[in-house]
Amino acid sequence: DYRITRAVTASHAHDGAPPRTLRAMQQFFAFDFDGVICDSARETARTAWYAAHHLWPERIPAEPSAEQLARFARLRPVIETGYENVPLVILVARGVSDESILGDFHALCEALIRDEQLDHADLRQRFGAARDAWIVRDLDGWLDAQDFFPGIVDTINALSAARCIITTKEDRFTRLLVERAGLEVPADRIYALEAFESGGKRSVLEQLAHEHPQARIHFFEDRLKTLDTVHHLPWLRCYLVEWGYNTPAERERARADAQVELLDRDGFARVLRTASP
Repeated sequence: DYRITRAVTASHAHDGAPPRTLRAMQQFFAFDFDGVICDSARETARTAWYAAHHLWPERIPAEPSAEQLARFARLRPVIETGYENVPLVILVARGVSDESILGDFHALCEALIRDEQLDHADLRQRFGAARDAWIVRDLDGWLDAQDFFPGIVDTINALSAARCIITTKEDRFTRLLVERAGLEVPADRIYALEAFESGGKRSVLEQLAHEHPQARIHFFEDRLKTLDTVHHLPWLRCYLVEWGYNTPAERERARADAQVELLDRDGFARVLRTASP
């Protein structure tokens, strides 16, 4: 993908220094955003609720109850990409049990989309539009609904190595939040949904490896399913962060997987400190 190649090769020009290559640096750090750096569960729940209410005003009340918001936060680990939050709201509003949603969310999600004669593109548009409307209506409130996991931004900012973000969040939202957090990741190293939609996060990682074959890439995720697709790549070190959107069963599976390292916050700081050149 030309966009990814251009961004990687230009990534060191932002500070006026001569271009450097990952070949010389040997280490590169790639971070997922939601669930690793940003705790967006509160904002996501309300955005999805607004989108669902607009779609089904007769079935979804204008505001969720405290219990519904709490259920959404517990169920957040089932979400892989933004538009799925809207079907999750519908399932919560219908009273589908946590056990059913955790056990077979994607089948439930696809059945709902089919039965309601929706499609993924429409749900993505509605979810993004609900965010846009909230931002226009109350930017400070939208920003205040985002949390950042304690200590993570400072730990990343202390890195002396190159770093990037690879996220399924849309680009315009990611950039707002990176600036809000004071996270020191240049704009041309933010690989958001639009950069790799057809290829997934693996396509970004493979492009980075292709451009810089002698680099060791460290990839930090909160979704074990994502790591399952890449952990066998020999040039990649994979880490599952235990504070993110994953379940106890997934953390146990990660502990048993020699190709994935499960990290708490202290472990995260240790890896960045010892692996950074």
